[in-house]
Amino acid sequence: MLYGGNTHSLVDTGERGILLVKGEKQAGMQGGRDNDAGLTGLEGAIILIAFVMVASAFSFTILGTGFFATDRAKEVVYTGVDQSASSLMLIGDVYGYRASGRDGVDMLRFTVKTSAGGGRAVDLSGSTVTYVTSDRILSLQPNSTLISGMPPLPGRWTIYDVSPFGDGSIIQFNEQVTIMIRVPESDAASPGERISVTLIPPSGTAVTVIRTVPGKVSDVTILV
Repeated sequence: MLYGGNTHSLVDTGERGILLVKGEKQAGMQGGRDNDAGLTGLEGAIILIAFVMVASAFSFTILGTGFFATDRAKEVVYTGVDQSASSLMLIGDVYGYRASGRDGVDMLRFTVKTSAGGGRAVDLSGSTVTYVTSDRILSLQPNSTLISGMPPLPGRWTIYDVSPFGDGSIIQFNEQVTIMIRVPESDAASPGERISVTLIPPSGTAVTVIRTVPGKVSDVTILV
């Protein structure tokens, strides 16, 4: 340039302008990075909150399931205790009576009582009785007179005796009840045949009597 003294000044001014432009570009780029970093942190916070909410929902579901399972287990335990406290047990021998006109047993007599340990009273009215052998299954109905000192009709069962109090079909603690069942003569059990009789009360556990007719049958025979 013709202006010798000002040549360096112009050059310096141009370089400063270039440096300023570069500085502004770098500042703009750094500002963009800062904005991206802020956006990334916000996304992470949103994801964290979503995870916490999902975990809370799963925790509530698991806790609810656990409480439900605990309640059901408690109910099962209480039911089991109630049934065990009102269960029946067989005492003494089981007797079989010979059917008229054939060598077989068509009537059985056995005695039950409430379980040991002070069980609850058991009401036998409304009970069901099943008679099972190797080739037949019979459901016996209660006799027209449930408590009777007489043998039941064929296909029925009856309460033959209650001792020592004799206060009906409800078995109190320490009471003994004698049950008699009778099947039709055509369904009488032959010698050597296995018999299973199950008495199922309306509440509590059932009692099952399993015996075998001996080889020789008399008018009254103790089944083995």
